[in-house]
Amino acid sequence: MAPIHENLPDYESRLLTALAYFLGRDSEAQARACLCMYLRQAEPRIMAQVNYYAYQFSQATGQTVGGYEFLELLVHSPDLVSQALPNLGRVHASNATDVFDGHEE
Repeated sequence: MAPIHENLPDYESRLLTALAYFLGRDSEAQARACLCMYLRQAEPRIMAQVNYYAYQFSQATGQTVGGYEFLELLVHSPDLVSQALPNLGRVHASNATDVFDGHEE
């Protein structure tokens, strides 16, 4: 598997390389640190979305599920979530390229 920074768009890869250099980390460690930092900063927005879809899941299944329970379902039983909410998680059409998917065309 190619290093993370090789799968980023050019500008972001360069920013990551610079940040890693300034902090004395390798790019892989810095990429993980950046992702963790982003996720922690975005936690309220992400959890608001999780709570919204927990409600949608509850409506679709008749089973009352809270946000953290739904989060666990997403981690451990994504197929169950997909069955109840088949259109959830569709950002791009299946044949569209996503610059962040890390796969070479």
